[in-house]
Amino acid sequence: MPDPLLFLKSMGAAAIVSAMFVLAMAWRRPASSVWLNSVCVLAMGLGLALGCDMLAVRWTWPPVKALDRFLMIVVPMALGIELLAELQGMPRWVARFLRASLAATTPRILLHGSVYLSGAGNHWTRWEAGTALVLCGVLLAGAWGLLLWLSQRSGGISIPLALGLTTHCAGVTVMLAGYLRGGGTAFPLAATIVATVIAAKLITMRSDTPAKFDSPAIIGVGVIGLFGVLMIGQFFGRLSTGCALTLLLIPLLCWTTEVPFLRHRKPWLVGSVRLVLVAIPLLVVLAVAKRDFYRNMAPLLGDLPRHATK
Repeated sequence: MPDPLLFLKSMGAAAIVSAMFVLAMAWRRPASSVWLNSVCVLAMGLGLALGCDMLAVRWTWPPVKALDRFLMIVVPMALGIELLAELQGMPRWVARFLRASLAATTPRILLHGSVYLSGAGNHWTRWEAGTALVLCGVLLAGAWGLLLWLSQRSGGISIPLALGLTTHCAGVTVMLAGYLRGGGTAFPLAATIVATVIAAKLITMRSDTPAKFDSPAIIGVGVIGLFGVLMIGQFFGRLSTGCALTLLLIPLLCWTTEVPFLRHRKPWLVGSVRLVLVAIPLLVVLAVAKRDFYRNMAPLLGDLPRHATK
């Protein structure tokens, strides 16, 4: 059984390091939006690395497993692309092209060397594999693009906070689906997203800084992280396709606040509505995952109370 205290320590370490890095790098100087976003990227990288290290993740090269490729290839690529996107003079179309390229290649990277692409056993044909990779890439690019578009229309901390909340829920769900190590990786990722967002917001609230809260880098890393955890849980755990798709799309409920009745309300009200709209289906997903876990594990857990398996 996993040690809950270990996961709490991992989340705490990731959150503290990320928040302290942002505050240390941007508190004593008038921070521009470009500088603050770059600092957030580095903070998330440091927080995630420390959190995963506390979970005894083995940093071996070349990475063999999908989870290793996610942590050592996909996440660093996302961090690097967001850093490049913040460079002065970087054309927007270049940043969009890099993000789209990462979205298109991430499914292939995660499934590299697996039975799904090798043709072994009774898994996919080449046509099925190609179709699945394209669909996964389109879903990732679509979710990423829509959340970035929403942040440009009406920003705020609610969108990245919704991503952090969904990532944490995805980790619990993947663990209940049988992949403990893959689900556990989501906890420091969620913690570093939330801590970085809060620290960056504190910086922008200062009266002497010209920076406005803008979170494309946090959203990019958050979407990539959420997608990676869900894809690993589905293809290498027992997470159902429906559950994985639902969790990936839940953050898009933030778009609901763009209806005329809510769009021009106070920012705190809009943000609160977004988080509530995201939290409700997440609770439903967790309840269903817990029910399925007890139902599937009931034959092996004969000493559980009778009401726990109902």
